[in-house]
Amino acid sequence: MEVCQDGLKLWYGTEDAPASESFIATRQGISITVGVYPLHPANKVTVYYRSNKNRLVQSTAGVLRHSDYVAAKQYFSVHFLSLLEPQKVEYLVTLSCAGRQVPNVCNTQQFPSSFVINDLPSSLTTPQSTSKTPTSKSSQFHRFPCNLNYLATVQVQLQEPPEIIGETPEGLKVNWSIKAGQVNGPKLNAIFGPQGGDHMTIRHDGIGIVGAYATLQTVDGALIQTRYSGVFELGQKGYQNFLKQQWLNAPPLRVTPRFLTEHPKYKWLNRLQCIGIGEVQMSDLLVIYDLYAL
Repeated sequence: MEVCQDGLKLWYGTEDAPASESFIATRQGISITVGVYPLHPANKVTVYYRSNKNRLVQSTAGVLRHSDYVAAKQYFSVHFLSLLEPQKVEYLVTLSCAGRQVPNVCNTQQFPSSFVINDLPSSLTTPQSTSKTPTSKSSQFHRFPCNLNYLATVQVQLQEPPEIIGETPEGLKVNWSIKAGQVNGPKLNAIFGPQGGDHMTIRHDGIGIVGAYATLQTVDGALIQTRYSGVFELGQKGYQNFLKQQWLNAPPLRVTPRFLTEHPKYKWLNRLQCIGIGEVQMSDLLVIYDLYAL
């Protein structure tokens, strides 16, 4: 499927943007990929859908996964988390940017695409053999279980230029202010307030120590405070290169967010320790990371 209008183009169901017509039901839900052109920071992908089990029209926002700066393309991942059972789903993909939209639809009653969710094959639900097999000595040690629960993808646009405090005994002090930001996912959807930022310390070994803080406002009006530390990998010569304003295109980022709120709908966040795994696209000063709860 490919749609072009008003200088915008979107496509899916292709080799670079897969969108199957048949899926197997899983606990993780269903995902498709949508390609868009041209690349723009204001691009927003929204998918409207309904199923034969629930005729109510719902929507889900696409999450930016990759930007191809050479070809001026972007790729968004669209996740249908609530679709866990066998059913047929009809959907409409839209792209909006700076007042333009493709396709230019006045309502969401036309669904040109669809897919079918099939039940899990019986071979995958059959219990496996419980016969004992030899185990190594190392496998006998107790390990605590660890599961990652995907909450959302975070995108933060930083102000340019940063406030550079300078070289101190602790390292190079740099303050980044937030220009805009959003959180989109199956468990949390919010925007960043204007008062947030990152008081970063860049060590002499090229590691940036994150000191971020912000207030999130959810789509239903809740206010959530977040603070987190983490590491920002600038390379072995990252300290010297930062002083020269030379850096990698997309340095990796690992952060450990915590949240606080009094809103009854989101008090479950108060109990979480989260991790964020992503990168910083330095050409655009765009922070992107996937947020997981441990």
